[in-house]
Amino acid sequence: MNGYVRVAKGTMVYPTGDGVEAPSTRDQVVKVAKIFDVDVKSHSFYLLLPDEMRLRYFEANGSKRPIDSDILEFTDRLTKGDYRAVEWSTKWALIANLQPAETPARAKAGKKAEATEKKLPTKQHQMVTGSMWRFTEDAELRYKVRNPAYAAMRDDIESGLRQLPSYVRTQTVEAKLSELGVIDHLDEPWGPVKAGETFSVRSKLTSGFAGGQDVPMLFRGEKFTLPYASLEPFVELVTER
Repeated sequence: MNGYVRVAKGTMVYPTGDGVEAPSTRDQVVKVAKIFDVDVKSHSFYLLLPDEMRLRYFEANGSKRPIDSDILEFTDRLTKGDYRAVEWSTKWALIANLQPAETPARAKAGKKAEATEKKLPTKQHQMVTGSMWRFTEDAELRYKVRNPAYAAMRDDIESGLRQLPSYVRTQTVEAKLSELGVIDHLDEPWGPVKAGETFSVRSKLTSGFAGGQDVPMLFRGEKFTLPYASLEPFVELVTER
C-alpha cells in the first residue's frame, strides 16, 4: 500500500467507474491507492469475464446457485491464482499482471518543488469576493447548462433494465446514452468580451455548474454566473480584495 507498481504496456486496465477496459498503451509506474479482492463476491468480478460467460454468471449470482466451473477455471488462469487487484487514480489491474517498482526519481525530486508550488496562490484561490479582474484578450465566453432530455432519457432506459445488477445497469445505460448521442450538459454561448473589460467578484466561489466552479460576478452592470474554467484562460487579477 502507498508503494509503486509498474504497469507494462499491454496490461489489461479496468476503470473504477463507468468506462470500458482496455490494454495499457504505454509502460508506466503508478502509486498504489488501494488493494482489493476480485472474487465471486465482488462487483468487479464480472469485468474479468468474456461476454459469453457474463450472462451465465449473472444468472448464477442472482439465483445463488453455484458458479459454473468453467467460469472459475477461466478466472483462475487469468488471475494466476491471485484474486487481488491494485487500484490507482481511477483505474485498476490484476495484481498478478503488475510488478513492484521503486519510487520514480521524478516524484522524489519533485516533492520539494510541489510543496513550494502549493503555497503559490492560483487564480481560483485569488478569485474571492471583492477582487477585481480584467480580460486580457478578446474572447467568446461559453457556459454549460443541464440537458433536460438527458434525465428523462436516462430514466426511460433504466426502467427497462431493473433486472440487472446496479453496476451492470449503470454501464449499460451510459453506453446506450452515448450511442444515442445524448449528453448531460449542453454547451451554450454567453457572449463576446473585449480585452481590457473588467469585472468584480460579487460572492464566493460555489460548486455546481456542470461539475465545475461557479463564479457569480458583477459585469456590465448585471450579475451573472460562469464556470471558472470558462474565464481562467482570459483573465488577470487587477486588485485583490
